[in-house]
Amino acid sequence: MNSGKIELLGICASARKGNSLFLLKKALASAKRLPMAKQISTRLVELEGKAIAPCLSCHKCAKTKGECIIEDDFQMVRDHWVNADVILYSVPVYHLSIPGQLKCFLDRLGNSQRKIYKIPSPRRLKVIGAISQGSHLFAGQEMAVSFLLQHAVLMRCVPVTGDGWQSYLGASGWTRAQRSPQAIKKDLGHEEMDAQVTVRACETLTQRCLEMALILKAGGRALKEILEADPAYAPFLKNLNRGRPG
Repeated sequence: MNSGKIELLGICASARKGNSLFLLKKALASAKRLPMAKQISTRLVELEGKAIAPCLSCHKCAKTKGECIIEDDFQMVRDHWVNADVILYSVPVYHLSIPGQLKCFLDRLGNSQRKIYKIPSPRRLKVIGAISQGSHLFAGQEMAVSFLLQHAVLMRCVPVTGDGWQSYLGASGWTRAQRSPQAIKKDLGHEEMDAQVTVRACETLTQRCLEMALILKAGGRALKEILEADPAYAPFLKNLNRGRPG
């Protein structure tokens, strides 16, 4: 890994290849048009078809230094999450919240990751943004985004929003009650304002997340000696130093 790179991970939590995936791909593609594009490495992970079992609350990860005893696709997604500087979640609204498969991943991630370090609140300082979409207006999009931003805080990461009235908490959209997995893509092609606003929100969210990651990395390098004296910053510094010579 080039130490100057910002690792941008997009996680699509949809059970199908549809509107959430379309919006996430738009977000990741927009990163390539930014002034810092050469410093960005992107990765897309889809939870569709992956097996991620619920957390058993067995606490055996305390004895295995954070390694979950359940062996499935969790480990692969976790490794990408741990290595990333920026994580963009894109979710469809399920029961006014996030899909169960993503919740299973987050439950196991939170429980196992906190067993790695002996300190109570390790500072990861990853930048996290959220994209949500549903069939209707006021269908839980902001609740899903809010949950993911609270997840960011709980993991001692940095939640970031997009710009202005298009993105108060994250990027949210709706399919105008269309059940088609290509509804937002179709509406965007027809220049529907709601679809245009949603895509623009995804793009500004991506930009602000990447800018924040660059700021955090620059600040981390400038304050490295101070941060090294505090074990709480061990996970942040581990990512900061990954791939650097010496």
